[in-house]
Amino acid sequence: MNRLQVNHCRIQFIRSAPHGVSLIEMLVMISLISVIFTVGVTMLAFLMRVELQGTDRIHKSFNIQRLSKQFRQDIASARRASLISEKKQQRQKLKLDIGVDRFIIYSAGENSYGNFISREQIISDKLISRNEYPISEGQLHFRIENINQRQIASLQLKMTTDNSHENETVKMPYSTLQFDAVINRKYSYVINKEQ
Repeated sequence: MNRLQVNHCRIQFIRSAPHGVSLIEMLVMISLISVIFTVGVTMLAFLMRVELQGTDRIHKSFNIQRLSKQFRQDIASARRASLISEKKQQRQKLKLDIGVDRFIIYSAGENSYGNFISREQIISDKLISRNEYPISEGQLHFRIENINQRQIASLQLKMTTDNSHENETVKMPYSTLQFDAVINRKYSYVINKEQ
């Protein structure tokens, strides 16, 4: 009986002995966790930056689409077009004669948020509406040509090349964008993209 109690106590002692972790194992685990955390944070920061650049590009493309559609509609409904140049600011304006005392004026501007193209609708020398299309930094040029007894108005945007992006898909695929439309003729327009 005494022998059984001794064996029983040994079994109890073996079962209740704590299993610990050595200091070296603990340091290895801490260093592995810190490496994984650093890689995760770096990847998250990179993905957030790429997502912001992609969103910015989508907004710019959307603004250019809106501008091209509105510009072509205005040119198609205009009776005449003329260029106005401001010598002080060295900027051009495109003035479209829509009807009796009705004009639409396109011009470039700049504010604290960046560059933009403005469209102003004027009736009897009163400003009725004003739209702004934010455009990335670049040069704006208007042109009016007479081809085959038709007057063609064009808006040309020269984009500055941006080499700050590591991701090729975020970069603008073109450097010059030009919208052409025939004055006073609907559905006669061309969009030219030049490299």
